[in-house]
Amino acid sequence: MNWRALLACLCAGAATQAQPLYPIRSGDLQGLIDANGRVVLAPEYAELVQGDPLVLARKGNRTAYYDAQGRVVVAPQEAWTLPFSEGLVPSAVKDAKGSYRWGYAEPNGRLAIAAEYDSAGPFAGGLAVVGRLDEWGVMKYGAINRQGQLVLPCTHEKLLAPAGGLVRSESKQRTHRVFDASGHDLTPKDVDFVGLPADGMVRVWSGRLQGYMTLAGELRIAPRFQQASEFREGRARVWVDGKYGFIDKQGTLVVPAQFESAEDFSDGLALVKREGRSLFIDPQGKTVLEPQAERAWPFSEGLAVVRVGRLHGYIDKRGRMVIEPQYSFARPFHQGLAYVGQGRASAYIRPDGQVVWRRDE
Repeated sequence: MNWRALLACLCAGAATQAQPLYPIRSGDLQGLIDANGRVVLAPEYAELVQGDPLVLARKGNRTAYYDAQGRVVVAPQEAWTLPFSEGLVPSAVKDAKGSYRWGYAEPNGRLAIAAEYDSAGPFAGGLAVVGRLDEWGVMKYGAINRQGQLVLPCTHEKLLAPAGGLVRSESKQRTHRVFDASGHDLTPKDVDFVGLPADGMVRVWSGRLQGYMTLAGELRIAPRFQQASEFREGRARVWVDGKYGFIDKQGTLVVPAQFESAEDFSDGLALVKREGRSLFIDPQGKTVLEPQAERAWPFSEGLAVVRVGRLHGYIDKRGRMVIEPQYSFARPFHQGLAYVGQGRASAYIRPDGQVVWRRDE
């Protein structure tokens, strides 16, 4: 489909997806419901991807885009095949020589960033990786901002997907460099691998040891941990002398390493195991709850999944069973709903246990 034909199939007035949507299935086919259980898109698609602002829907070789109410914004076509991100979608356009070049289009079809690249990836954190073929036909990568400005020249062998306003390059030796949204190299000295931004910090490696830098490139915590995780809610899980504890953003071990296992902080608490007992602790390491269950999962939106016997239910932060164990499986609450199963049936429930959507298969 050429560009003119694509424009002809666009519907006017694309709406930003302002409400959460939840996946449903029928066999291998996918659909979506809203928070009230209303079917927004019936389960009849081979693939659904919730983008920003539109939902990508695929059947066979054709792709359509819908808004959060299930209204078609881009009718089924073959020119666009990737999700929208930050309001734009990579779009291939034929140039004067008949070759396809990549730019970025808005939901109404307007080309917001000119088609002048040989490859184009999605936007994330205001940056997107693009590529140009050099004189030998080898793809070299750079990064652009939302205004279409090239902040990193197309000279890199490999650029990883942007995150948190940063983009990382990777060499053939798998060493990393990290750049900010202005293209400045922020890589601290003696760091050879850089992780993803999380909670305002970035995990870094020097050999086998791990530490943390800030988003501005300051090496805040020198690599000294053999095992570590990303920061969550101001704490990071680290491994010291065979036990897990938690550090703050200055590198202070604020929760001593005393646990056989530990999850990241979530919803203000961390699930840990000490002497074989599962506990929830606060950011200072104080035990606030010992769940009376065979197994527990981290808190999300005020509730945590627990298993009693073979069935799953939900407790609150006082340990009260607010949704009785009755499910063969249960997922954490996310944006107001949780996905649960009872035998062959599956459902979405609210925090009071009310079912908003059910599938009896």
